Amino acid sequence: MKLRLDHPFWRRLAPALARGYVRLLLLTTRTALWGDEAGKALLQSEAPVVFALWHCHLLACLYLDKIFCRSKPAIALMASPSRDGEFIGEVARGLGFLVFPGSRHKGGIQALQHLAACMQQGCSTALATDGSRGPARVAQKGVLYLARETQTPIVPVAVANSRKITLNTWDRFEVPLPFGKSALMAAAPLWVSPRDRGDLLEAKRQILESRLNRLFQCSRILFQKP
Repeated sequence: MKLRLDHPFWRRLAPALARGYVRLLLLTTRTALWGDEAGKALLQSEAPVVFALWHCHLLACLYLDKIFCRSKPAIALMASPSRDGEFIGEVARGLGFLVFPGSRHKGGIQALQHLAACMQQGCSTALATDGSRGPARVAQKGVLYLARETQTPIVPVAVANSRKITLNTWDRFEVPLPFGKSALMAAAPLWVSPRDRGDLLEAKRQILESRLNRLFQCSRILFQKP
């Protein structure tokens, strides 16, 4: 008998299994916080921030945020309205995150408005800065618009895992494995002024992309043996 993974039963069960897996990671993974001191301080403070990360690190951030960002009142996410996005959204909701559906291609403006409203109430947000379809590790401007409108600092983050599976997807999505080591890595914060538009905003986009890619390269080698 062919197993139909698109059956409603499996679509309901899969997020619960994934949440159980994330909780297993919480119990079995040795964790550390690494990087820029100002960025690390903002991660651990009560102040709202915009977490900017690459899509490939989204799963790992779901459990590392629960460890290092406990002082945050809440963290809100934007999830693509695609089937994959709905799956990630269901997993995140079950772990206590606020989730709003949207992407650059559908519902993104409304989702950003919801995120901005949450931030006015003291929440932080986390955005996959290369979006739900890529291109991989190329920063889009949605995170900059959100930071500009809310006057909230952006903290670029990445994740290093000593044990992981890298999927053959557009972003090379990483699935951490239990009983390993993980580090949440932070770069220097980035502020977006209300005057940052046009070329000035593009310059900030390039700075953000550069910081995220430096973190990404560091994440490749952090746990390599000498």
